[in-house]
Amino acid sequence: MKSLFILLFSLIFSVNSMASELMVSGQYVRATPPHAKNSAAFLSISNHSNKVVKLIAASSDIADRVELHNHIKEDGLMKMRQVKEVVINANSKVTLQPGGYHVMFLGLKNDLKEGQNVNITLYFDNGNEVNIDAPVQKISMSHKTMHH
Repeated sequence: MKSLFILLFSLIFSVNSMASELMVSGQYVRATPPHAKNSAAFLSISNHSNKVVKLIAASSDIADRVELHNHIKEDGLMKMRQVKEVVINANSKVTLQPGGYHVMFLGLKNDLKEGQNVNITLYFDNGNEVNIDAPVQKISMSHKTMHH
């Protein structure tokens, strides 16, 4: 009985320590004007492990599709493109922000209004999943219009 307790405690501790290696902070989703079809989420991911981890997907029930995107400069214009992954190096932090990497919501099912919260699941190449609640906030575009 004692060894079973020790085994269960060890398993719980190892699962909790794996989850705590990835920490998400500063998350928010861009509010939309009425009838907008797309929006984006921004956040920071800290990797407290000694291994490179890749964000490989995200999901949410607020849109038909959820993709990882980045902005690139092409033919003198800034454009958004889907990416397969976002690399978070060992013992470092990556910030998904306007003008850079972000989680893109395509085919929104409803308008996103300031004060709401959006549930997002982030999927990593090491098998970890992180569920977050992101508040909807109004933000302004301070850079040139983006093209898909």
